[in-house]
Amino acid sequence: MNFFPMIFRLVSCCLFFAVARAGEADFVLRVGAAKADITPGVDVLNWVTGKPYGAVRDPLFVHALVLDDGRTKAAVIRWDLVDVSESARDEVRRVVGSALAMPGENILINASHTHSAPWAPVYRAGDRGKERDTWWALRYMPAQNDFPPFRRWMERLLAACVEAAKNAAASARPASISIGRIAVNEYLHNRRPRAPAWGLAEARPAPTINYSHADWNPEVQQGGAAFGPLDRTLALVAIRDAEERTIASLFHVACHSVSIYPSNPAISADWPGPTSVALSAAFGGEALFLQGCGGDINPWRRGAAAVTEMAAGFTAKAQVAAKFAVKLKVAPLQTGRTLVKLPLMPAAKERLGAESVNAEIQVIVCGPLAIVGLPGEPMTELGLAIREKSPFPQTLVLGYTNGGGVHYVGMPGEKARGGYEVGVAGAGTDECGTLLVEAANQLLRDVFARSAMP
Repeated sequence: MNFFPMIFRLVSCCLFFAVARAGEADFVLRVGAAKADITPGVDVLNWVTGKPYGAVRDPLFVHALVLDDGRTKAAVIRWDLVDVSESARDEVRRVVGSALAMPGENILINASHTHSAPWAPVYRAGDRGKERDTWWALRYMPAQNDFPPFRRWMERLLAACVEAAKNAAASARPASISIGRIAVNEYLHNRRPRAPAWGLAEARPAPTINYSHADWNPEVQQGGAAFGPLDRTLALVAIRDAEERTIASLFHVACHSVSIYPSNPAISADWPGPTSVALSAAFGGEALFLQGCGGDINPWRRGAAAVTEMAAGFTAKAQVAAKFAVKLKVAPLQTGRTLVKLPLMPAAKERLGAESVNAEIQVIVCGPLAIVGLPGEPMTELGLAIREKSPFPQTLVLGYTNGGGVHYVGMPGEKARGGYEVGVAGAGTDECGTLLVEAANQLLRDVFARSAMP
């Protein structure tokens, strides 16, 4: 009997598993986090009033999270601004990618959507047809790109992103990842209730009241309406070093950052700012807020007292979630991006001089954890639909990421319900939500297929 083929196969098999084990032994995920101040001067104009901000209630920051597995680098940049413009995305990728010697396409940029801060600068025209600055930013003032205080801040923003990213990379060390979740629905309110189609005895029921009324109670639905969908989750991702010291705490919630707006005209990071400070004090390391699909979600109350209560409540909740967090298996990093053409409504076509806009969807994956970035202001149902069909069991879906998209975007049927979000604020057609969800899920499946996950 010729034993050579059998011996050859046995040796080959042993070599394969030896190499595989060596590869696994060589794999180390290193993570670092840092922040830098991006507070503009108080002479920069407030886009809500058209007047100088005049004061700083609390500072604005850019946070950087840098991940490196020895083969692939990826970074999450998040900042306390209203949005991320397409040109700002590309400029940040250019300068941070160069500084860290990493592909710019592996950098994800997310905004907290605080209304008490500037819109992201526009560094070049052409990304959105003939529309350079979003119409919101120009309602009460001219474009600021040639306004010296704003121009100085534009330059500072890029420098601060590089500063935070370089310091994060320099502090990177071997890390583990854990995740915990807890309900925070008592602090959240879907501002788009489902009005009844028929059946009311009164043709004109009593007018509903909103958050500014003394009798406002977010737990009560008015006018015979049903509650809109709500993602009640605060997800806490704890990243720790070998000594179990916190490197970073990522906290993900889908909720507008409008507790201070519009009552206080000063610069503010709104509720995510003091919550980040409190979480850093509680856990150590940097606390990074990642804004979810909160296009239709507001804080349950507004004002300075609400900010204080929300920060304390979220911190207490996060501490409970941390007690029950589970450690995840880490694996080599995977990244992916795709572009979707989102068709525009007639008014938006005229404003932009275009039929559609390009919307980028991005994912960064480590083992079972997938971070998905959507542009614009996606409503709750988009995040829920993507998470439901994701092959990754720990999926966080972010809005306000990597561009403006069609601004507010919901699933089919939202246009028929009417309201601010689907009027001039929602530039896309009713199918845009489905296009984003399907493209995101396909991207997740593609990344999963090449990630060698079970």
